[in-house]
Amino acid sequence: MRIASLVPSATEILRALGLAQQIVAISHDCDFPADILDRPRLTATKIGPDLSSYEIDSSVRESAFSGHSLYRIDKEMLGRLRPDLIVTQEQCRVCAVDRDHTICTLEDMDLNTKLVSLSAIDFAGLYQDILSLGSATGRDDKAQKLVSELMARLELVVQRTAAASRPRVFCLGWFDPLMAAGSWISDMVRLAGGNDCLGCGGVTSSRIAFHQLLSESPQVIFLLPCSFSRERTVREWAAIRGSGPWHDLPAVHEGRVFALESSLFHRPGPRMAEGVALMASLLHPNRYSSPTQHEFARKVA
Repeated sequence: MRIASLVPSATEILRALGLAQQIVAISHDCDFPADILDRPRLTATKIGPDLSSYEIDSSVRESAFSGHSLYRIDKEMLGRLRPDLIVTQEQCRVCAVDRDHTICTLEDMDLNTKLVSLSAIDFAGLYQDILSLGSATGRDDKAQKLVSELMARLELVVQRTAAASRPRVFCLGWFDPLMAAGSWISDMVRLAGGNDCLGCGGVTSSRIAFHQLLSESPQVIFLLPCSFSRERTVREWAAIRGSGPWHDLPAVHEGRVFALESSLFHRPGPRMAEGVALMASLLHPNRYSSPTQHEFARKVA
């Protein structure tokens, strides 16, 4: 089977199902695992790499208003590759090529290609997406095993942190304008033993006013703006931490502000379990430790 993945989370699920050799194309944003990075890039973004946080947000809003996608699919390459299966997503039009864009492209090209669209907004949805991909690729047993392994890993984290107090946590989803992360990230904080005091439930992120942040007085801040490298996150934080009332927050006073690797949190794939473990090790270091803490987290206050 020849598979084209248009979203990083799909690439990671396919790889976990042992299908790396069947992946013939990936998205412009796929960066894990290393053994698939030599595949052709089937998508591109219209957002320039040098835009500020505010400019990126403005581009996203303009795209939503106009109805034009932020992404392009290389139709010429798609025609050459002629995959048997394309995996896309319908969680967020901001993060990657979405289902509707993919369908329109396939209709224009008259390709008889099977389509699977990922739709997880929580862990139950993630498990279903894994099982759906397993069914579409003939890897049902492998998919069920992967789901069981993820559930067991999360249960271990929950057990070890169950008796601990639950600190108030703010997950920064965007710098300018200020946004709180939500959807599955709120679930991750809960599983890790924290209280996501500003999480926005069923939507991926929501704008908040700074007075809301002050009133919640978070004890821990996780900086995980979507699609940012940890290095860029650290730079953005350094530019604002000395301004305004940031220094009045308990998390800053207590030195519990962490820049995290965003790909562990904004991609509903198998590595979300690693993200939960990382959060737990930072929230409850005496109860849980993560071998990837120093690789994927940096203390910045």
